[in-house]
Amino acid sequence: MRRIWIFGALLGTAIVSLALTSSWAQTDFYRGKTVSVVIGAKTGSLAVAAQLVAHHMGKHIPGNPIVIFRQQPGAAHMNATNHIYNVADADGLTILAANPNVAMSQLAKVAQVRFDMRRFEWLGSSGPDGAMFSIRADLPYKTFKEFKDSGKELIVGTTGPGSNAYDMPLLLKEFAGANLRLVKGYAANSDILLAVERKEADAWAALANTIKSGIDRGAVRAIVRTRAPVPGFNDLPTDESLTTDPIGKSLMALRGIPLSIGRAFAVRPGTPADRVAILREALAKTIADPQFQAEAKKAQIDMEYISAQDVIKGFDEMMSQSPQVIEAMNKYLQPEQ
Repeated sequence: MRRIWIFGALLGTAIVSLALTSSWAQTDFYRGKTVSVVIGAKTGSLAVAAQLVAHHMGKHIPGNPIVIFRQQPGAAHMNATNHIYNVADADGLTILAANPNVAMSQLAKVAQVRFDMRRFEWLGSSGPDGAMFSIRADLPYKTFKEFKDSGKELIVGTTGPGSNAYDMPLLLKEFAGANLRLVKGYAANSDILLAVERKEADAWAALANTIKSGIDRGAVRAIVRTRAPVPGFNDLPTDESLTTDPIGKSLMALRGIPLSIGRAFAVRPGTPADRVAILREALAKTIADPQFQAEAKKAQIDMEYISAQDVIKGFDEMMSQSPQVIEAMNKYLQPEQ
């Protein structure tokens, strides 16, 4: 009996020692290392948000590695996405600051796509990026219904297909009965806002934070939003609620889901599960960090942690489309080629 007791005690000690060694090993792995946060854009709210995460994340990773922000633009975020999926080591040292919209290119089987969004190891997101459709503040319509019932045609300034400025009003026109004439060719949202202020354009769609800048200037009034929540504007109707056409609803969802996923982060498939868990926890702690939130407020970006599970759920919904919806997507939304 004494031999059994001694063996059990030794076994218990070995298990505890192994657990402590494993925990120490993971802490030690990141100590003295450099972690890169890579994004496929030079400018914009996605890039600013990713830079803020990179600035604060190191202190929340065991071992406190240096975290650097690196830009790898090209092919509408596909260069960076392909690089992380196929080239970067699966060691937990290279993090993709993703643009979830590239999933539409995967759905459309664009030739440059060499990744599967469902196979990334998702860490979570720093919050949704809602989009809104707005009209000139001096127009008499207070709601989308008032505008629609008026029958009046509004001129919408847009950059071009593939942007929120173009796709959101296009779907409202095609499936929600909005009498809109889309004018392409504006170089940037700032140019569209200037056109609205000059009354050369009547309406404008963009990310919610961008539209808010026009609202603050007294230039526009928001009347529709996508499914992603927008603080202070959640009483607006969602575009999906304005149509009964099943294809139209599905296309609006395809545009809305990436915005609901928001500013997501991932590492390459095959990254060790314990390192994925460490990075997931570090991202959650980063977004809850008061100093991080203070910097985000200065940058006028609403930060809200979205779990890895919710990000995965969003991509699963997005990628589960019928052939009819994919055909309509290729017709109306023209994913990046």
